[in-house]
Amino acid sequence: MRVLVVDDSEVFRNVLCAVVAETPGFEIVGVASSGRETLAVIGSLAVQFVLVDLNMPDLDGIETGLRIRRRHPNVVVLLLTAARRASLSDSSLMEDKRDLSPEFLADFWRRHGRH
Repeated sequence: MRVLVVDDSEVFRNVLCAVVAETPGFEIVGVASSGRETLAVIGSLAVQFVLVDLNMPDLDGIETGLRIRRRHPNVVVLLLTAARRASLSDSSLMEDKRDLSPEFLADFWRRHGRH
């Protein structure tokens, strides 16, 4: 699984990368610190799965995710938040990043991945 990690916080980017690295079958192919940076690099990385922070300046995670899905419909996007329950129409595609684990990522991919 080729994963792109997107978070404006270097600390959370590092934590997310560590979780992805511990998930069997997953590999980090890129990191980005903003939505705009994500959109600039995603096409060249053959990404399958993107972990996107919900709250980023300039271009938030929701808009970033929508643009990814329009341009790359086979890419799975998981929005991550540090807020306990942000409002989103499909909360199955959002998770508290403090609760993220290799088991969660593997299970999420089994349920939502493009096979």
